[in-house]
Amino acid sequence: MPRFRRTSTLVLTCLVLLIAAVLPACAQPYYALEYYGGPVLEHFTIYPLYYGDWSTADIVAQQTYLKALAAYISGDKAPAGTQPMIRQYGVMSASVAVHATADPTAKPNTSETYDQLVSIIKANQKNGKLPPFSSTTLIAVFLAHGFQLSGCDGCAYHASLSGSAFWLVVPHDTGAPYQLSTAHEVMEAATDPEVDNQAAWGWLSGGYYPKGSSQLAYDELIDECGNNTITLTNLGIQIPEGMDNSGGVFLGDPAQAQPPGGTCNTTGYTSLNEIQVYGWTYSEYRAKYDKLWTQGWRLYILQSYELPNGGGLRYNAVWRPAGNTAETQLYGATYTEFKAQYDKLWPLGWRIYILDSFVEGGSVYYNAVWRPGDVSETQSYEASASEFDTRNVTLGGEGWRLRMLQAYIPSGSVEYNAVWRQGVTSDKYIFGVTYSGYRSLYNTLWPEDWRLYLLQSYLAPDGTEHFDAMFHRGNHGEIQIYGATYSQYVAEYDKLWPDGWRLYILQSFVGENGAVYYNAVWRQSTIDRPL
Repeated sequence: MPRFRRTSTLVLTCLVLLIAAVLPACAQPYYALEYYGGPVLEHFTIYPLYYGDWSTADIVAQQTYLKALAAYISGDKAPAGTQPMIRQYGVMSASVAVHATADPTAKPNTSETYDQLVSIIKANQKNGKLPPFSSTTLIAVFLAHGFQLSGCDGCAYHASLSGSAFWLVVPHDTGAPYQLSTAHEVMEAATDPEVDNQAAWGWLSGGYYPKGSSQLAYDELIDECGNNTITLTNLGIQIPEGMDNSGGVFLGDPAQAQPPGGTCNTTGYTSLNEIQVYGWTYSEYRAKYDKLWTQGWRLYILQSYELPNGGGLRYNAVWRPAGNTAETQLYGATYTEFKAQYDKLWPLGWRIYILDSFVEGGSVYYNAVWRPGDVSETQSYEASASEFDTRNVTLGGEGWRLRMLQAYIPSGSVEYNAVWRQGVTSDKYIFGVTYSGYRSLYNTLWPEDWRLYLLQSYLAPDGTEHFDAMFHRGNHGEIQIYGATYSQYVAEYDKLWPDGWRLYILQSFVGENGAVYYNAVWRQSTIDRPL
């Protein structure tokens, strides 16, 4: 089969203008969220502490709101075929503990400091009214009428003492409606809990300079969407609008410190839909891609593999709704061609979203998808197992974390492509082991709250299937299938679909008998990459 190279760039007209630093009428004055490598609260409990002179009626009203907000985050009564908007960032559920009260005779302080608030929390942890900090605990201090925070008038904020010690404070006299201020801080604490540590930020906008300011700013989930509110009639509450990457991510202008643009969600929910194709030729896949593009679908997974005996190259692909998100792709390129495209796109504000390679005639060729972004990254290509391992260990010690990995065998021994980004997540790895070795580690790590982040397998020269896997800390559910035929895989997919399980990882390999087999991992809801 002849090698081919095809490249395609699909960017809406208004986005092309952005490259020239012209702000078109169709551009949004908002910035999309990017993942900065810190923790996210997947499943967490809010522990409320009402400090000062609170009335019983006000506490009841606030507790009622908190429970409804937690129900929203947890997906209760979500419209059919949708998920809470916040789930795309890996936040899956919340609950509310029984409230505690403290110091009802405390004199209102119009400049309550950070240190004073930490002292309040620690004192109430010591007396048993609040639990110790943990990675699933969010302590919420609600200050009675008359209290204000130092350095601001009517504000609220969330903070952290460490990578597993998260809290927030909302004075009753905030400038915005009290319950909306509460939702603002809870939702941003969930998506960016370690806010006090720049090396451990979660989901934030890219850095930009606000008008008239020389100080770089980063915004969280709710910040950019103003005071616009969403009425959740299904739950009887209002919440603030938040940044929704599934609504569209647009190319920014790095030369003007303008990060990728984004869209504010106006309903509180996003779609659970996805479309897949399996084992298609490039021309079949490309025709589907072009049709779905105009309908607002964008790639989530792309994988290619070579069939034996001249059977040709085949593609698996998964699309999800993503508005008019910009996307650039490259197919069947040599390393030189791929790297030239990478270097061209980098300064224009594009980052790797999907990296896929295939081997033909002993040579490696590249498929790649870029999306708007400005986070840092470093890569390694066509590295031997030992070279990859050495680089992974070195970069890990320098604050880089593995985000993409692909193994392939061009000429008798395994080689790796890899992409690292800055982060502080805890990781565990296993490379080049048999299924039994991989499964043994999986079963050991599961009860210790480790979950799959990367998974792939390949057929070694001796005909045995070998596995690479990386695990992140997590307490979410996941379902996997290994070495399944197409019919077995589809049967499992169809069984899981009605209960809200969606593909998180999909990978295929060709067995010695020439048949195609599937490994897959499902998580509930659709999770944005590269969490």
